Amino acid sequence: MTQSLVAAQNAPLILRGIYEYHIASHFGPLRPREWLFPLTYRCDARCIMCNIWQGSKTGELSLDEWRDVLNDPLFAGIESVSLTGGEPTLHPELLQLMELLMDKLPGLQRLTLTTNGLGTKRVVEQCAKLLDLCTARGIRLFAAISLDGLGTLHDEMRNIPGAFDKVQQTLEELQRLQARGLRRGISCLLTNRNLHDAENVRQWSAERGLGVYYMIAEFTESYYANIDRADDLAFTGQQREDLAAFLQKLAAQKSLLNPVAYWYADLARMIERETPRATPCIFQKDAFMLDARGDFQWCMHSRVLGNVRQRSATRIYYAPESLAHRRELWAQSCRQCTIGCSITLALAKDAFKYVRFLLGGQP
Repeated sequence: MTQSLVAAQNAPLILRGIYEYHIASHFGPLRPREWLFPLTYRCDARCIMCNIWQGSKTGELSLDEWRDVLNDPLFAGIESVSLTGGEPTLHPELLQLMELLMDKLPGLQRLTLTTNGLGTKRVVEQCAKLLDLCTARGIRLFAAISLDGLGTLHDEMRNIPGAFDKVQQTLEELQRLQARGLRRGISCLLTNRNLHDAENVRQWSAERGLGVYYMIAEFTESYYANIDRADDLAFTGQQREDLAAFLQKLAAQKSLLNPVAYWYADLARMIERETPRATPCIFQKDAFMLDARGDFQWCMHSRVLGNVRQRSATRIYYAPESLAHRRELWAQSCRQCTIGCSITLALAKDAFKYVRFLLGGQP
């Protein structure tokens, strides 16, 4: 996809974002446009930075239950869905659920699938069939494959022997789907165990024409349930300085079509100066998280606001107590949050910040 085409596709998003984020949001909650969807908690990895694989796999909504849930008018304006897990390709009815989702979300434009890439045959087959569904509906599909280091380091991070070789094979086989419109890239989660290899991942990926999006491991009571890992994996002392230096290197690659550079610059500033986050977040304005069991949250730091088995998504989203909790998050967790979900979308909608950054300003 050419840079000019990407710019043309994002132009309406930028114009609407200027109005919605800077004007309309002051008069009431915006209708949701993005949905973070952990669609299953089944997982075939045993990651050292995540406890999802140890949690219960029971209680996930059936296809019929999702059919009822998605009849809610709240979903009519959803334009982007990020599929995660667990490992989303392990959902036993993934394709049926995605076809249902596309039927019920008339405004859907973008679908992102985050996968650990360990089950090469399964992942490639699912992506190929999902791509067919997306192409028929004019929906853009992006596959983000997790890679946290080269060789045995990735095996250690995911706690799966041969994990790196499996991911490499998955990436190679997914390449043939690019001609049909699949976009793919690398998602690299940084902890104190793999920071030393982050630049190697970038070079390895660049040699294969793959972009890399770096995330910093967060420790949360809900979702990841990994508070117990913080002491072993969080950055301290010199490690924080090394992390900030690496992020500054990434931030120096700023360009009109690389808004994530703003995020890296902001992260480096947060680490170096211990100042609050400046990067906008879609979960503060027009996004939510609804998971496999029907639990509705604003984001990974949010408490559960309700369950769609007992209460409609619309009622949960607009409930005064839900909106009050979102304001609490803005004032507390958001200020130090290093989770970068849908950063490109957030910056496209709050483009003034990125323009100032391009002109030499700081986040």
